[in-house]
Amino acid sequence: MAKLIRLMVTAAAVSLVSPVWAQDASKSPPPRIVTKTLVASEAQKECLSLNNRQRLHYKFRADGPLNFKVSHQEEKEIIDFKRDGTESASGSFMPRKSADYCLVWTNAGKRSVTLRYEYQRASQ
Repeated sequence: MAKLIRLMVTAAAVSLVSPVWAQDASKSPPPRIVTKTLVASEAQKECLSLNNRQRLHYKFRADGPLNFKVSHQEEKEIIDFKRDGTESASGSFMPRKSADYCLVWTNAGKRSVTLRYEYQRASQ
């Protein structure tokens, strides 16, 4: 009898937890993954709206050095984060205010560079 009760309690606990997992998964869309080859002096730009209660997770890898920045536009471009001459990076960005933010990769070199990146918007 004790085993049956334990089994029923475990099944009830699992049935209560499962919908929560499903809800958490539905709150954040899956990461967007992109592969792009940038020729000399070409840039790749991904823009999205973020509010000050969201976080942007990003990571990228390239087969050559790129300049990378996260920026937003007011009267002029405001650079929130910048890294030059890098082949990879990952991190999270938390905006101070609601705005449209852009991830920008620029190939300042003379040869083509293949870039693979992903990003995902999430709540803080």
